[in-house]
Amino acid sequence: MSITILPVPGYPRLQVSGDIEAVLHVPFDDDDRFLVGVSDGTLLLGTYDEQLRCTWSVAREGAAIIRIEGECVDLHWSVEWINVGLYSSAMIDRSEPALLPLFLELDRHAA
Repeated sequence: MSITILPVPGYPRLQVSGDIEAVLHVPFDDDDRFLVGVSDGTLLLGTYDEQLRCTWSVAREGAAIIRIEGECVDLHWSVEWINVGLYSSAMIDRSEPALLPLFLELDRHAA
């Protein structure tokens, strides 16, 4: 089970085939970057140039095995849904949350 994502030449759209068959519109803001989220946890970063050629990188790895060849992305995993959205640096921030004390009362007595 897998999906293949290919940009539609000359248009800001993505052709998805495999477990899901769809043509997805790529939203644009002032940035030429966009994010593609997949149900396995994968987050892809796509970038268009002036000729609407697409390049890909993996922003966050999920369970799928990902193969990027030119403008084509293959995800080898069972895919239930896929979503395309505007780029936001908050979506790819990899900062870890601060650890919380588990036993606050014991920490007070130990000090």
